[in-house]
Amino acid sequence: MTKILLLLLGVGLLAAPGWANGPLEATGLFKDRAMLRVLGQDRYVRVGETTPEGAKLLEADAAHALVSFRGETYRLSLTERVAGRFAAVEDTSISISPDSMGQYRVGGSINGGYVDFLVDTGASVVALSARQARALGLDFVNAENRTTVVTAQGEVPSYLVTLAEVNVGGITAHNVQAAVIEGDYPVDVLLGMSYLRNVKMREHAGVLLLERKY
Repeated sequence: MTKILLLLLGVGLLAAPGWANGPLEATGLFKDRAMLRVLGQDRYVRVGETTPEGAKLLEADAAHALVSFRGETYRLSLTERVAGRFAAVEDTSISISPDSMGQYRVGGSINGGYVDFLVDTGASVVALSARQARALGLDFVNAENRTTVVTAQGEVPSYLVTLAEVNVGGITAHNVQAAVIEGDYPVDVLLGMSYLRNVKMREHAGVLLLERKY
């Protein structure tokens, strides 16, 4: 595995530089939401929310995130970090804690559009509703790719598509097969094996760990 050496520069500070405050990184940017890596921890936050490490998301869109952290305000673009030294890029990994129902939910993106994922190792492919697909701008209605999927309610019409990019916590997979299911369900996008086979998964103390597979 090759590690690339990068010069990590401070980015667009709106206040006096605070190099000792890093590292702080934006790994995903969306309208009013962002994926931040704060002190090595991946956090998915909406505008107004504060991470356990004390980083508050002030505003966000597809181009930048405005973050308040340890008394300073930073304007971050994708993959830019607050630091002041040379450092090797670390292996990308993400920790997902279970919700109150014991399910693993995580924010991410499909073709650059923000979505909420539900990790589902029982699903052979990523699955999303037609409503979600339209919101993402996916062109899925084609008689040649029409099929059915089996759900708790029985067989449901669906369409097979190929997603150009699926990103979870900075771990990106390309050309991911997916099923678009007619209607408004599932509510969350099912993160199935067509994505998960691209990562290493393990569970530790109830927390699901995803790591980039090289």
